[in-house]
Amino acid sequence: MKIHIQYGKPAKKKKGFTLIELSMAMGLGITVAGIIMALMQHQIAFLRVARAQNFLVEEAPHINNAVTKLMGHADAYRIHTTFSTALTGTGAVTANGTLLVLGFKDPETNNLNFGILSFENTGTDTYLAYYNVEQFGAPPTEGSPDWIISHQVTDANFFVENGVFRMTLTGPNGENITYSGTPRL
Repeated sequence: MKIHIQYGKPAKKKKGFTLIELSMAMGLGITVAGIIMALMQHQIAFLRVARAQNFLVEEAPHINNAVTKLMGHADAYRIHTTFSTALTGTGAVTANGTLLVLGFKDPETNNLNFGILSFENTGTDTYLAYYNVEQFGAPPTEGSPDWIISHQVTDANFFVENGVFRMTLTGPNGENITYSGTPRL
């Protein structure tokens, strides 16, 4: 029996990865990147939907609170199409109005006070606003409301249907919401 002994340097081990290992690592990395991109696109779509419904979810309840309080305290109302006819009390309509004049009767003095709920489009901005009309004071100036209820309303239509006041508001993404109410009697 012969024994073969080899002298010298031991055989070198090769350093690095095999082609199969590199391919598997790259495939796994691409798969993880694809999953992350899909999740990111889903999140962006969700945020777009949430932002589109912001008017209905957040702004509409605030408008509802303001209009409910105003209508709940009003004793009478008139719908108008222009600010000047609203101030003079002429030209009231029952459809396609953008201004609502509210009459408030003071129970102690029996004096009438008025307010104007108005949708205004200035060309650069649209908003739903409220003007307080003093009985013996100077009339309010169009475009200078006492407070702005919402800047997100892009269109409004005030009308009466079956004796009930209705107000349809359009949001920034074309969403519509209709409020209905009557003044207290």
